[in-house]
Amino acid sequence: MSKSILMSVLLTTAAVQAADLSSLIFYEYTHNATEGVAEDGKFETGRAYLTITGKPADNLAYKLQFDVERAGSDAGDRSLEAYVKNACVDWSTDYGKWTFGMQGMNLFNVQENTFGNRFLSKPLMDEHKFSSSADMGVGYANSLGGLFKASLLWTNGAGYKKPENDKYKKLSLQLVAGETALNKHDGWNAGLVYSLEPINADDATNVMGLFGGWAGMGARLGVEFDTKTTTGATDVTGQIIGFYVNYQLPVGLPLDLFAQVALVDPDTDTDDDGKTDLMVGVAFKPAKGLVIAPNLRTISHEASGSDPDTWYRVNFEFKI
Repeated sequence: MSKSILMSVLLTTAAVQAADLSSLIFYEYTHNATEGVAEDGKFETGRAYLTITGKPADNLAYKLQFDVERAGSDAGDRSLEAYVKNACVDWSTDYGKWTFGMQGMNLFNVQENTFGNRFLSKPLMDEHKFSSSADMGVGYANSLGGLFKASLLWTNGAGYKKPENDKYKKLSLQLVAGETALNKHDGWNAGLVYSLEPINADDATNVMGLFGGWAGMGARLGVEFDTKTTTGATDVTGQIIGFYVNYQLPVGLPLDLFAQVALVDPDTDTDDDGKTDLMVGVAFKPAKGLVIAPNLRTISHEASGSDPDTWYRVNFEFKI
């Protein structure tokens, strides 16, 4: 082996040893109890993440994250596929932090932390396709006086699963007051998010969200109001009103009660097209890194004659 090859191997090994490696896996068992649907239930891998992070310098940090999920949404052969969800570098300066590359979006990350149960469902904006959770571009974030935080992203708009396919870019703004990680720290937050993206010569999509949360005494509460409007040749406004609560039972056992209610209207100008999505359950944490959560999820439709959809589930989260 030549000296140059040996040196490359040694440097690569040193870099890997200096990095932090973590993984997060979601499993679930689901029984569809909707009337007219005959399913005995199934086990499924909801999501799997492999994340590598490191800090090669005092003012530089990187994140490389792989995301594994089912391909597409068809009922046919849906194999597990891996995506690069994050591949970014953070550059911290005296005037704020710059992020370059494939990175997490700033439209619903705070709300996701307030709900604190990503293994049960995606954040509401993500679930209803108001925005992708990651995208390629440039980001800037800064703390304003300690209490306020601001984030601005300029990205492709295509998300992390598709390459850019037009000349238009997405501008996303987040302003937050208070604690941004209520799943880890007590406190409160309130904020707004906004994004604007032209999608062709005539149409543009803008997303606006208002949110707030509080955590303390074993409880965590959150609320959000989101709209997505496509203007131009088409003019459609979708709306989400969401509430969520998590409460740790003071019984000496690692048990949390949780609930989420989402009122979803895909077109505010159309009658009887809305739905109410309710999820309630209990989360049991028998060991560090493992969560087992039996829960019930129902979706009720405004349309007359439509029966609610019902699922009995047991969701698992494993983190190392």
